[in-house]
Amino acid sequence: MKANPQPRIILYGRHSTSMQTATSSVDQVASCVSLVDRLGGVVIDTFVDPELSGYRRNRPGLTKIIQAAKAGIVDIIVCESLDRLARDAEDVAWIGKILAYHRVQLHTVSEGHVDEIKFAVAGLLGTIFLKHLVDKTIRGMEAAVLAGRFAGGRAYGYKRAAKLDAKGEVIPGILEIDEETAEVVRRIFAWFAAGLSSIQIATRLNEEGVPGPRGGQWNASTIRGDPKKLVGILNNPLYEGRLVWGRRQWRKNPDSDQRERRYRLRDPSEWVEVDVPDLRIVGEADWQAARLEMTRRRRQPSSAAQAGKPRAKHLLSSLIRCSICGSSYTISGKDYYRCAGQKERGTCTNTISVRKEPIETATLAILQSHLLSEEHARIFVEEFQREAARLVRLDSQANEAGQVRRQQLEMELSHLTQNLLGGLVSPILMDMISDREAELARLSAQTVGATARKPADILPHPVLLQRFSEKVTALRTSLDDVTIRSEAAGALATLIESVTIYPHGEHGPEAEVVARVSDLLAWATNDNAAPKGGGCSSMAVVAGTGFEPVTFRL
Repeated sequence: MKANPQPRIILYGRHSTSMQTATSSVDQVASCVSLVDRLGGVVIDTFVDPELSGYRRNRPGLTKIIQAAKAGIVDIIVCESLDRLARDAEDVAWIGKILAYHRVQLHTVSEGHVDEIKFAVAGLLGTIFLKHLVDKTIRGMEAAVLAGRFAGGRAYGYKRAAKLDAKGEVIPGILEIDEETAEVVRRIFAWFAAGLSSIQIATRLNEEGVPGPRGGQWNASTIRGDPKKLVGILNNPLYEGRLVWGRRQWRKNPDSDQRERRYRLRDPSEWVEVDVPDLRIVGEADWQAARLEMTRRRRQPSSAAQAGKPRAKHLLSSLIRCSICGSSYTISGKDYYRCAGQKERGTCTNTISVRKEPIETATLAILQSHLLSEEHARIFVEEFQREAARLVRLDSQANEAGQVRRQQLEMELSHLTQNLLGGLVSPILMDMISDREAELARLSAQTVGATARKPADILPHPVLLQRFSEKVTALRTSLDDVTIRSEAAGALATLIESVTIYPHGEHGPEAEVVARVSDLLAWATNDNAAPKGGGCSSMAVVAGTGFEPVTFRL
């Protein structure tokens, strides 16, 4: 009789923060060795996720475990405890369903074999743990603020004070003024009150070589910030001796594998404010002078905004680049694009401002008349037809394989049913019948729902060029309609790769428009909407042509 092969095992470890021992994940894996011996398996791989929260699904180690389970190359996952894999109830259930579907077991040092009931209990306990952890953390931070301690990260103009408690340990959150950076703060307030703009202040600081709050260059937005959110150098209440905490309520987006954090601004009545006069950097006169200057410069909302009308999207937003520093060109004033490196930081020598209407008009004209040639269209049509034929062949092979598998399942079900009628009833037999019935139903549903792919037809390349030109003309017309301008601008962003401004071209300032030919022709071949009663499909086409640049004078 042939012996059963040893189960294939993957070990996993994870720890959350750098505050834990650097080898914590590796230590967890080491603690699983005795469990592996009891299971009688062989370790085929080990994955660890050091300094990563269990709330994130896209951890590299966890991703590799899921991939291994789906590939059928692992039989058992072993870790120290289930909360190493996940804490959130939704994530615990998600991992449990994937492992169960692919017949992979989970064993932990703490819980032993984790079955469906243990998965459910662990999800509940994990949710309770996370809720208590958040509540306890918030209470601790609020208590620290009420005691006059800083509960945030770094604060420009200050440094951490090394004050010890009765046990000789450093008290967290104690700040003291850092005179070197505090002087920069005072200069910013004085310059702003004297009439300098935030752009001029950022330029001056960068010219002097003063490092920004994060060690890089200064931006105008770092200085100006947002008065409503109390962010930015000019709005930080700590500089006038007020410690404000709890302005934002952070939430994690459940629709993201990274669980990125988003926040809402709380009502000011919910904020916690504490007077900390020892931390005041800016005098009362300078603080009030900056407030008055900010009020004076505040722009009144436009009539369109007051009427609740949507702002028109700038057609080339995020597409125009500076050839000198690589920064984006952003709107400056009402009708001009300008290099953000020169405008916001004052670090770029490119002072060329470009009128919005002429460059948008020229870009559309280039798109319509110069970025496509008959040769580009011919190559595209050939590649399209070759790819379409390949997909038809794949469909035919998949249909044949599905038919063979359905016949196998029907034969196996017939044999299993005969055993059942003969009195050989067991849980394993019932599971086998259930699994095969489910697979047969899925394959049958796919057969009913699928329609045979027909060989794709594509227009001859001369007609394709004409159709592309007509669609660009329609796109230009739609840009005049404010109600659909944003959609039209979005379509343009998918067609044009970049518009680069060269201030020192051969014949003066020039702009270079670059587009991918395959994107242009694919757009020309797709209708704006599927016809009634018909289906629509997409196809990835690797065209033999790449980026095509066209240059024009400004």
